[in-house]
Amino acid sequence: MNNNELTMIQNNLKMLKQPTGQLKTAYNHNSGLIRLLKTINALMFHQGQAGITKGHMVLPLSARGLYRACGKRFIETQTIDTTKQLTKLLCLAGAIKVLSWKDLTQAERKRTTRHRPVYYQCLDLREADFSRINKMDRNTVLSYATVVTCYGKELADNSFSDIKTTSKRESFDGLGLESFISKVKEQGVVTYKDAATMLKEYQHDFKYGAKWFRESLKALFLMGYFDGRLELTTYAKSGGKGLPVTQSTKVIIPS
Repeated sequence: MNNNELTMIQNNLKMLKQPTGQLKTAYNHNSGLIRLLKTINALMFHQGQAGITKGHMVLPLSARGLYRACGKRFIETQTIDTTKQLTKLLCLAGAIKVLSWKDLTQAERKRTTRHRPVYYQCLDLREADFSRINKMDRNTVLSYATVVTCYGKELADNSFSDIKTTSKRESFDGLGLESFISKVKEQGVVTYKDAATMLKEYQHDFKYGAKWFRESLKALFLMGYFDGRLELTTYAKSGGKGLPVTQSTKVIIPS
């Protein structure tokens, strides 16, 4: 491991031991997330490998292996699936990245392996932005499409590896999103469920089911895409009348 990277990881571990600022907020809000980040940095320090990507140490590990490495308390409160979701949040915050095919050396690409691991790389926590994920938790489902739409290609590529997937890596259609916003404003109040169906109608390139669009719509709100234009609230708070729904039903209204 080169000295600069060694120093960075040592500094990361120091910051995680006594978190302040955004890191402390993240810890108070989601201690599992910080346990996961601590584990990735500690494993990188002791087991990081050279030769997988140019110029950086990499931790090759399955999601199950990472989940188990986080310790008893983490295992009792999390699952392998929530570990995957939390990993994506750490990528979105710029605390770690996952590698794609383009990041791997020729030798690593050629290496035949039946179960290829996830390749993790640690980033400098002094440059991370945990405010991006302060409204999110282990139940937040992010997709390449939502991240690239809100934050651009580099962060989306760092958050989603293309090694084990053939799914599309593209943004939501901008004109389609504008049409969606206009339609909601025109109707005044739309249930969250109906809005997700509406979003699907304006995004023809994505052949996913209703659940994917519901999750994507929620993620776009959490990442602030609709700030100042649309608001996700409850029917009781919306002041709306006439919809045959309960007061606690989630609805979308113009801001």
